[in-house]
Amino acid sequence: MKQFILTFIILCNCINAQSKSWSSGTAYSLNKGQWETGLFQPLRYGLSDNKDIMIHPFFAVMIPNLMIKQTWKELNGWTIATRHSAYYPTPLLQSITGAGKFKIVSSQFEFPNLVGINNEILGTRILSGGLLTVKTGVLLGLGGSDLHSLSSIDLPLVYPRLSVYYNGWGLRFGADYSRSLTGRWSGFIDGDLFLYPGSAHGLFFESKALLIWTKSNRFRIMLGYKITYGEYPYGAHWQIVPPKLPTFSNGWPLIDIQVSW
Repeated sequence: MKQFILTFIILCNCINAQSKSWSSGTAYSLNKGQWETGLFQPLRYGLSDNKDIMIHPFFAVMIPNLMIKQTWKELNGWTIATRHSAYYPTPLLQSITGAGKFKIVSSQFEFPNLVGINNEILGTRILSGGLLTVKTGVLLGLGGSDLHSLSSIDLPLVYPRLSVYYNGWGLRFGADYSRSLTGRWSGFIDGDLFLYPGSAHGLFFESKALLIWTKSNRFRIMLGYKITYGEYPYGAHWQIVPPKLPTFSNGWPLIDIQVSW
């Protein structure tokens, strides 16, 4: 149950598949006035035809967050965008610190006010009948200079995203590819690399594959798996997150239902 609390939240940032609808992981922005959300997806709104904002409302109390994406122009077949986000994870981290049920971090540690800022450049283009997106970004973790290394939460998906507060900064590189398969079915695959220069545990890789059934540009369902690799304090570790139901004992399924209006 302790792992579920954090892993469920992190999975909200892990499922992105690509139309201008369903384009949160691409350089495309929603049309002005369009809304989009899902079980694991943020609530997304088109401020204009080239700018949208995103927030995870369900977790806004525990992790206040905001993301904005600006689509700029097309360059040699690539649509270019920048994406900026800010997170405040301190309320969540404090809630799982101490003694008792659902506590993960020892009470001897304290979490100060932490702010994460991510700045990315995205490029999207049509390739071989599908949609390719490449991205690169700088991750900044503010307020973590006094964090004790033993206060880290050494879980796949969680540790790579909290490492920026212990290291101060990091880099993220990634690529996504989505393509129609047959009828209403399409596929999606991606890979993301996290690097924290100067850290003893500075390399993490994640890749996922999704099978997507789209009823219309207003509704779709996704099912897939995720593979992770990381250099953790206890050693290097591979893990697969399979679509295994109903038990979660060996991993977490990647399932999402998305709607747009």
